Amino acid sequence: MKRNANIDLFRIIATLLVIMLHVLGKGRVIHSAAPGSATFWTAWFLEICALCAVNCFALISGYVMVNKTIKAKSLISLWFQVLFYSLLITALCFIFMPDTISLSNVILAFLPVIGKRWWYVSAYFALFIFLPFINEALRHISQTTYRKFLIIILVGVCMIDCVIPLDAFGINDGYSAIWLMIVYLFGAYIRKYGVLEKITALHSLLGFFTMAAATFASKFALNYIGITEYEDTFTTYHSITILLSAIFLFFFCMKIKLSGAVSKVILFLSPVTLSVYLIHVHPLIFYNVIKSAFASFASKSPVVMALCVIAATLAIFVICAAIDLIRIQLFKLIRVNKLCEFADKKIRLLYGKVFKDKSEIKV
Repeated sequence: MKRNANIDLFRIIATLLVIMLHVLGKGRVIHSAAPGSATFWTAWFLEICALCAVNCFALISGYVMVNKTIKAKSLISLWFQVLFYSLLITALCFIFMPDTISLSNVILAFLPVIGKRWWYVSAYFALFIFLPFINEALRHISQTTYRKFLIIILVGVCMIDCVIPLDAFGINDGYSAIWLMIVYLFGAYIRKYGVLEKITALHSLLGFFTMAAATFASKFALNYIGITEYEDTFTTYHSITILLSAIFLFFFCMKIKLSGAVSKVILFLSPVTLSVYLIHVHPLIFYNVIKSAFASFASKSPVVMALCVIAATLAIFVICAAIDLIRIQLFKLIRVNKLCEFADKKIRLLYGKVFKDKSEIKV
């Protein structure tokens, strides 16, 4: 299937935003800045603009996969990629940073998904298992009912659960498979009902920055009047403003026109995006290399700090991308794709025997 350069552009931007979140957060830029200073609030505005990153990936899944046959091969291929980096990074840390390795690290290296080495990967695996049933349900639901359901989600989950943070729905501030399923439904709706046709690139960009500004304003205002326990009400993945900012950013990326040369660069870089995440967010890297690595940026002026954050974000992306380009060639050399196809075939045969289903297996 021919790849869509606009979707891949959105995927690359989302990956860069994920890295920026980690530079600002785990890298201790925000926490090291003087509270209330211009640098502090500039860092927070960057953080808010990047908070939609996780939602972006779930939107892509919904948009791309709602009309597709869900194949086990995709999940198997993902598992090999995840296992490769889990074992490789653990081995390298054992050699070069032995003090960071414990017995639990070694055991979990072989169980990256159920061991939750990467929360998003574990949540995505759970989402993937339910996709055939979700897609089947979406084929039979009317647009009116679908729209009402999404409105209920916006009010019940994105507003009430944020304002009254009791986590009654098990959303865990967006760090859960349930939240990925919810955002998947929004991406699927956009694809099924041609929502993209009704909005322009300029309006989309304005919508993104309006949502970011609204989120920033709520945090600033609550901080200013001293209600600090509620200042992060809308700075979570499941906030209505953060969800809408992801949707507007998606609209923008889908609407802009890309030249042939730009499209080629995007299509070249897109396959490495998952591994960029896997490499820099592996716990041994995240908590021993990324942690506090960028705290010095907080002593800079707002503009210099922002430029440093962007530079660090790009550097991490380039380094991780270069590593994964080697991994891609290695997988081609040892024919991992063939192994995935073989495993997929066996799973389908087993499925057919267990459920006595002779029709096309959509798992």
